[in-house]
Formats: sequence, C-alpha cells, structure tokens
Amino acid sequence: MQHGIALLICLLLIPLAGCSTHSHVRAEKRADENTTCGVAERWLKMLDDGDYEEAFEHESMRFRISGTQKQFVRYMQGRRAPFGHVESRKFIGAASMKKMVGVPDGHYESVLFKSTFENKSVAAERVILTKEADRWQVIDYRIY
Repeated sequence: MQHGIALLICLLLIPLAGCSTHSHVRAEKRADENTTCGVAERWLKMLDDGDYEEAFEHESMRFRISGTQKQFVRYMQGRRAPFGHVESRKFIGAASMKKMVGVPDGHYESVLFKSTFENKSVAAERVILTKEADRWQVIDYRIY
C-alpha cells in the first residue's frame, strides 16, 4: 500500500517539474521580449529624431541593411522620412526565431509596433534584432 501511495505521489509531481521548467522558459522569453522591445524603441527614437547616422552604428556589423553609413542614411531618408514625425507608437508583440530566410541560423527577435505618423494615420513597424556577444542589435527594419 505504501509503495502505491509513493508511486501516486511521484506521478503527481512529474507534471509539476515540467511546469517549473516551462515557467522558467516563459520567464526567460518575457525577459528577452522586454529587453528587445527597449532596444527597438531606442533605435526607433533615433529614426524619429532623424539621427540615421547613430541608428546605423547600432546595427549589427554582420547584417547591415545597407553597406555603408551613407547608403543607410539615403535609404532612411527615402523610406522613413516621408512618414513625418511619429505621433504614437504602441508595442504589439514580439516573436523569437532561430531561423530566418537569407541569414544564418541564430537567435532573432521580431518586434512589432502599431504606429501613427504625421503623414500616415496607421502603420506597422517591425524591427528584427539578433543577439551577438550578449547584446541585441538591429538587423532589419520595415514600415508598412
């Protein structure tokens, strides 16, 4: 009888061990999401301020959107500047990825914002970051 009770207790505790591990993974994911959201917001602030040179410096060296700072500045002047001043930006969510098309497997985070601009009433902004040397760095930016 005691053997049966011990077995029953063990069986009941196994799912709890799994829940503990799942909780840890979820907490780690939430921490990454909070960190990447902050990094993305600071980088977007540079774009909002028209400080494209500084934004370029915060991009990953391995994945620069444009080859040179001058090319990046021209790209942002043509792509981001026409939207005008940002009026609001709301964090929508983030997704963790290990694989992406056209880049090596790694640790990536896609951060999505709903934004309004002076010249665009509703837009979505997506910032993709990669973790290199324990730092999150921008590798891609899209505005829809």
